[in-house]
Amino acid sequence: MFRFSFKPRFFSLFSSGKTQAQILEELEEALLLSDVSQEIVARMIAAIRKKARGTSQKTEYLDWIRAELTTIFSQSRASVSHPEGKNVLVLVGVNGSGKTTTAAKLAFRYRASAKRVLLCAADTFRAAGSTQMALWGEKLDIPVIGGGRGEDSGAVVYKAMQAFMSRDFDMLIIDTAGRMQSRENLMRELEKLIKIIRKFDPGQPSETTLVLDAATGRNALVQAEKFGEFSGITSVILAKIDGTAKGGAVVSIVDKMKLPILYLGTGERMEDLLDFSPGEFVEALTGS
Repeated sequence: MFRFSFKPRFFSLFSSGKTQAQILEELEEALLLSDVSQEIVARMIAAIRKKARGTSQKTEYLDWIRAELTTIFSQSRASVSHPEGKNVLVLVGVNGSGKTTTAAKLAFRYRASAKRVLLCAADTFRAAGSTQMALWGEKLDIPVIGGGRGEDSGAVVYKAMQAFMSRDFDMLIIDTAGRMQSRENLMRELEKLIKIIRKFDPGQPSETTLVLDAATGRNALVQAEKFGEFSGITSVILAKIDGTAKGGAVVSIVDKMKLPILYLGTGERMEDLLDFSPGEFVEALTGS
């Protein structure tokens, strides 16, 4: 499932004749190449340097790295628990991050747990946005509310909220248009969508999730911070983890924003959405 790892680089650190200083320097490089942020790497190396001795073995270094990463994940906020009754979930992210497929996977998962689900295709920028969601809805036998290309996305969300509040649904999953975090006008529009939802219920959305392409790299934290500013994200889903992603970038998001990682998207099938396990992620990242 996981392909991100610095295992080959890690084990090359311990070839004969290397000093402790050389090992730590190359370990730092290996972590940076895995997209762990420079700030976190510096902190980890400093902590390991205090523990390391000239006789330290590679298994000890590996244990120290895992301990440092585990500590970071242990400090994230608890994931949102959806109360009984109605819950609105909003998916946000940049273009191509996998939001629409993730929305369908979530709908499949919630329906399997006996939730009555409504999907909203609020991506009216992309020509195939509503069409793609409609096809998923047909396949899953889940109703979809969408709009034509160029239609005001706020109007689509408004229609979806009307249907959701007046009918017997438990979950509304809103797929928003992909937008670059640097385009403030588009981010303001996202802010408007959240306000529309809160006009119907001030306690909603119960969750706003950033869908992040696992191959994003160090720009992931910039994305998370900007989307957090305009939409108040409460969690992250790491999509496309079956690719060649390095994976370390998500460590920066958890470290700085304390956001929980909910799921990992591991493929194109509806079943390919796995609960995130910090322990398994750390084991994979460190090449176990």
